[in-house]
Order: sequence, then C-alpha cells, then structure tokens
Amino acid sequence: MKQSFGILGFLMAFMLCEAVYSQSQPEMNEKSLAEFQKADARLNVTYKKLLADLDADGKKKLVIAERAWVAYRDAQADFEADQEARGGSMAPLIYNTACLELTEARIKELGKAIAEE
Repeated sequence: MKQSFGILGFLMAFMLCEAVYSQSQPEMNEKSLAEFQKADARLNVTYKKLLADLDADGKKKLVIAERAWVAYRDAQADFEADQEARGGSMAPLIYNTACLELTEARIKELGKAIAEE
C-alpha cells in the first residue's frame, strides 16, 4: 500500500528542512571561510611534512611551486567568484568554496609526493 502524506505533510517536511538548513548569506560566507581555513591548515601540515623530506634543492623548488600555486588558487577563486556573483553577497561564498576545492586537491597532490619520497 502506497502511503501519501499530502500537501500538509509536504509543507511540514519543508518547514522542518528550512528550520534546520536555512542560514543567512553572511552565515554561509562565514561557514565557507571556516571550512577553507581548516583545509588550509591541513595543507600547511602536509606542505611542512613534504618540505622536511626534501634536500636543499628540492625544498627551494617546492617553495617556488607553492608560492606560484597559492597565487593561482587565489586568482582562480577570484575569477570564479567574479563570474558567478560579481560584487554580490554570494561572492565570498563562491571564492571560499573555490579555495577549499583547490586546496583539497593540492593536499592530495602533495600527499602523493610524500608517498613517493
């Protein structure tokens, strides 16, 4: 037997979801920044671990690569935020989310390099 909740059930479920998941844009921006900062902290741990395993020449090259990567990450995130929400209240959310995704990918890249050492 198929159970039907009808419109009242749907509305109650919707209201519950709204109460649990609704956040203001500034709250979403803050949360996305906090998530990015956590990932950035993990990246720094991974970076330092790899740096410690390298010889002097490898360290020099990693420092140069990481500086270039950070510049790329910031520029790419800025581009994405500009494309999606130029000057809008969602721009920080988009920027932080792009930084988070790129940072998580970088953690994986550096993790592979550590495994190869």
